[in-house]
Formats: sequence, structure tokens, C-alpha cells
Amino acid sequence: MGYAIGIDVGGTFTDLLLMDTESKKQMINKTSTVVEDPSVGVMNGLKGFADRFNLTVKDLLAKTDLIVHGTTVTTNAVLTNNGAKTALLTTEGFRDVLQMRRGVRSRDNLFNNKYVAPPVLVPRELRIPVSERMDKGGVAVKEVEETEIVQIAKSMQEDDVKAVAISFMHSYANNEHEEKVKEIIKQYLPDAFVTTSTEVVPIVRLYNRTSTAVMNAYAGPILNQYIINLVDKLEAEEFQGNLLIMQSNGGVSNPETVKKLPATTLLSGPAAGPVAGGTFAKSSGYDHSIVVDMGGTSFEASIVRDGNVSIRKEGEINKNSISLPMADIHTIGSGGGSIAYLDDGGLLKVGPQSAGATPGPVSYQKGGTEPTTSDANLVLGYLNDDYFLGGSMRLDRAAARQAVEEKIANPLGMSDEEAAFGIYTISNLNMASGIKEITIENGYDPREFPLVVAGGAGPIHAAMIAHELGIKEIIIPRFSSVLCAVGMLSSMLRHDYLRSYPAKWSSLEFSSIHEEVKEDIKEGSESLLHESVPVNEQTIMIGLDLRYVGQHFEVTIEFDQKLLIDGDKDQVEELFHNEHNRLYGFDLRGHEMELMNIRVSCQGKHTDFSIQEVGNTVGDVAQYIKNQRSMYDPVLRERVDAPVYDGEKMGAGCQLEGPAIIELITTTIIVPHDFEVTTEKNGNFILRHKGE
Repeated sequence: MGYAIGIDVGGTFTDLLLMDTESKKQMINKTSTVVEDPSVGVMNGLKGFADRFNLTVKDLLAKTDLIVHGTTVTTNAVLTNNGAKTALLTTEGFRDVLQMRRGVRSRDNLFNNKYVAPPVLVPRELRIPVSERMDKGGVAVKEVEETEIVQIAKSMQEDDVKAVAISFMHSYANNEHEEKVKEIIKQYLPDAFVTTSTEVVPIVRLYNRTSTAVMNAYAGPILNQYIINLVDKLEAEEFQGNLLIMQSNGGVSNPETVKKLPATTLLSGPAAGPVAGGTFAKSSGYDHSIVVDMGGTSFEASIVRDGNVSIRKEGEINKNSISLPMADIHTIGSGGGSIAYLDDGGLLKVGPQSAGATPGPVSYQKGGTEPTTSDANLVLGYLNDDYFLGGSMRLDRAAARQAVEEKIANPLGMSDEEAAFGIYTISNLNMASGIKEITIENGYDPREFPLVVAGGAGPIHAAMIAHELGIKEIIIPRFSSVLCAVGMLSSMLRHDYLRSYPAKWSSLEFSSIHEEVKEDIKEGSESLLHESVPVNEQTIMIGLDLRYVGQHFEVTIEFDQKLLIDGDKDQVEELFHNEHNRLYGFDLRGHEMELMNIRVSCQGKHTDFSIQEVGNTVGDVAQYIKNQRSMYDPVLRERVDAPVYDGEKMGAGCQLEGPAIIELITTTIIVPHDFEVTTEKNGNFILRHKGE
């Protein structure tokens, strides 16, 4: 018997899923995140499992073959500007590219003349110009002077620089200068984290490459120290299994690879959500799905198409560009801990500020004073003050009601119940808007997808979010509150490679693409072999960034390497036209195209994960009713007495109608009037509107 454990460290809670690799039986655990050192929360969670088995942590880990871990350490470092002291070495004349960005105003702030962009990660005094130059063909126009670099290195020593990013013009064509400078810097700063832009993302576009390299350096020492702390704690308990780290691309990799490329973990935890969501949707017969995860701090929404997580090739973290593959996740500040307040005009707002794990919502009795979404849910009767987290934590309903009354209801001249429902409704609308951004704005109709809902707070809001968007079916996995931890175990080992290869499509020899990426494919395949994935179980995908001549941005199409080996250039061209048409409503067949970048993704399974099935229900569903509770029905807009069902005992084949409440240890499902629920063999709870 062996165990595999998935661990997701969130802003409020650390979620864990343990699976017996032989029987496939699974159990979950949830513990508070220790912000000062998240590895402490991880060990607390492992101790929780050990206690259930009457084992020590050492004995538990002796039976554990695999731990897959997702972390927000990198994300938090960038979001809070709390990374390592970093210097940037760049080509003379391009010192301020990082601060100029692509223009500091986004579309949302185009006409805001008071807008102030977030500070860059490297201040100007640490952005150091270097007298070197490479042309676009990779020919040195001006060589690197070693004496200049030595002087720069000594200056950085005096400034106590902990990390260095090196990004030169046209280094994607020839990285000789970057490597030479790195070698000299390491001689004088041996303990510093030093990264070159071509190690991270060797592509055309200086700003994107520079910004990504800076984030890699900025977060490097922080993530490396965290991994060292975690490994030390695991080794102290004599853990001998494999540790894998979740990446932003929805795949996992080994710690040594991640320590060199910490920027690949900027969406480490959230990226596992759509992976698991797609797995649960597929078990209910859907290849496409919208996956949402509402935790204590934030709300994430993503799309799964044909069973695959939608991947974007670049994004932004706090106005800092990153050009690495990452799960296409839209995040807003709307979680159970989101604070409700009145703005200067007296309008009710919810989020993005959050009470977090500490002090948390008022009802947590940890010193919180501002009403939150969770406090409103408690006032409305959606939460059980005696059964939160399975009864391990008691909520203070009176304190929640008082906070809502004093801060919201009294100033607005309404009852505390009306104020709480206002908080609930605004939270739902915020989340529905977030879903619209990843669907309607990308050419998808949300009504054509089922909604997979996760997170401890998600199932409370699921029905009304779906109702707002016209979504017909809601899938709530039994382990919805630890969805990302499930995703850790159902994810794939993944190694991504990227290189610029600008060429006109009409004159391009298609076979040259295969020649260009042979080494990347070989390296990725060998890495998977080293990670115990045989060649016949590996998946190699090719991505091409293509555009019509005259366009500024590319459309990425992805296909199996067999298409590349077969040399079917016309089929690839057709894929591009179709995807362009889907995204923008038109294509330009017959117009010259050009290739910009080639991408390679090598993937393979790290464990044989399967969803734990539940037994069939025998007898009437009424046998699972624990009691009745007064709740505010969001459809009827009035108080009703709703039966409370014990979701932990409900097997497959249950059917019930709202209004009702289904309680599980780590989440609560609210079933409003006109909604019905069925349970499936895979443990999923399926909510539908009766009229659909």
C-alpha cells in the first residue's frame, strides 16, 4: 500500500487530498495556511492525515510515494513587491524598457489621467546598462567588455543584490553575450540567483523577455528558500518519495527544474483547478466545461475544451508582463473573506479587499471587524455555525449579524437580512462578470458549457451564478472544496520549450520546423524518461505562433507532433484560419502568413489517478435529512424552512428538489427554489433549473 498526496497552499486554507494508490480510496484535509511559513501549514495538514490513521507523520510519509505541491509563494512575492533585491543588466539605451512597459495605461485606464502604475520590480538605480550589441541575425556588433562587467559585479556586491536578471537586445538569436556576462557575475556573486532571458523565454520582443526574466530572478531566492524549507521538513520526517511542484501551465515538474525557473510557478496553485475540473466534467460526460473556484480570498474562472485546459502564451501579474505558458485563468478578488463596505458615494461594494486567514471574517472570532461574504452567508442561514469544517470550527452568527447591521444595514436604512442578501447578490454578479470575461470576450457562449464549481464557498453561490448566466447544468464534485489538491494528482508531468523562428509561411520549408525543435523534443522526452514515463506513454505537442503579415500579435495553434512529422503544411494552415475565425469572426485565406515562435510541450502521467466512486442509494433520500434550517431563498426572496441533508452519506441515485441545503465536511451546497439535484456514481452533485 502506498499513498499519493496533493497539497494546495491557498491564501486562507491549505488543502490536501490523500489517495491510496492501490484501492484508489481518497480522503481530504483542510488546515489554515501559515502565511509566515506556508511549509508549516503543509506539515500540519500531513499531521492531520497521520492522526486519522493513528500514525506519526514519519510513519505516514514512509508509506507515501508521491507528494505533488502547489504554492502561492511566487505569486505573493510579485503581487506584494516582496521578492529579492534584484538588479537588471540590459543593453545600453534600453535601461527603461522595464518601466515603460507597453504603455502604463491598460484599456480600462486609458482615459484616467490620475492613474499610477504599480512600481516596477527593479528600481532605476539597479537597472544597469551594458555596452554590448547583437544584431537581429545574431552577429555581434559590439562585444562585451569583461572589465565593465567586473566593475558592475563589484557594485552589485556593495548594494547587497540577491538576484540578477540579464536581458540583451536580440539575445534570442545569439545568447553568447548573456551567458558570458552570467559567468562573470557568478564569480563575484556566487550566492546570488542569476538568470538570463534566453534561459527563461528566448523570444523576439525585448520587453516581454526582459519582464519575464526579471520576475524569474525576483522570485527565485524566495521560492528556492521555500522549497529548501519544505524539503528539510519532509526529510526530517524521513520522506523518501518523489516531490513534484505544480506549474502555471497545468503540469508538474521536479523541484530542481522549478528552482531554476520559478516564474513557471506564478499560477502554481490555481492552475490545478481546471485540470481537476476537466476530470470531473469528463466523468459526467462533458469534454467542455467552465471551471470556477471560490475560496477564501479569490475567485478563479477558466475554460476546458476537449478535455484540455485552455493555455495562454502570456499574461500580466500586477502590470508585469510574463511570456510563459500558463493556464488561462481569470482571477477576481471575490472570496468568502471578501470585505463588504460602502464606498464614498454610499454604494455597497464587495471585495477585492479580503480579510484572509487572519483576522478572517468576523464570524471566525479571530479579531476580524469588517463584514465579509462568509458573514453574510451565515446571516442568511446558508452556513451552519456548529458544522463549519465538519464541526472543527465554530462560527459566531451573532457577531456576523452585528457587523453586517452596523457597517452596512444601518447606514443604508435596511434590515440586516436585506443587507446580507445585497452582499450575496453583488458577490454573485462580480463572479458572473468574471466568467463573461473568459467566455463571451473570447468567442464562447457560457450557456453551452456546464459549470464545474469548486472551493469551500463556491457551492453556496453556484446556483445563482449559473442562473445569472443562463447555464443549464452545474457540477459540484464531492471534493469540490479541495479541487486544486485533486488537480495536483490528476495533472501531467509537463516540460515546455519555446524558441523564436521568424519566417514567411509561403517560403517556409515545413520540414525545417521539425529540424529546429528536434533537440527540444529529445530533451523533453529524456526528462520524462528520467521521471519514469516510458516513450510510448509520452505525448508531444507542437505549437506555432502564426499571424497574417501586418498583424502585431499572433494566434497559437497546437497539434500532435505526428502532423509535423507527416509534413502536412496545408492542414496546419487550415487550423490557423479556423482558429483566427473563431477568435475574431474572420480570416484572410490567401493572405500571406508568417511564423514567429515554435513551442514544444512534452507530457506524461506521474500517477494513475481515478475518481473515487460512491455506492448506490438504497431507500428514500429523506433518510439523509439531518434537520431543518431557516434560510433566505435567493429565488423566492424570502425565508423558508429548508431540509438539511448529510451530503457525506448520500450515494449515487439521490434526487431532491429545492429549497434545500446539502452539508459536506468542507463545503455547503445551497439548492434554491426551482432547482433540483441528482447524485452520480462519481460522487458529483448535479444541479439543474427545473425549467431547463
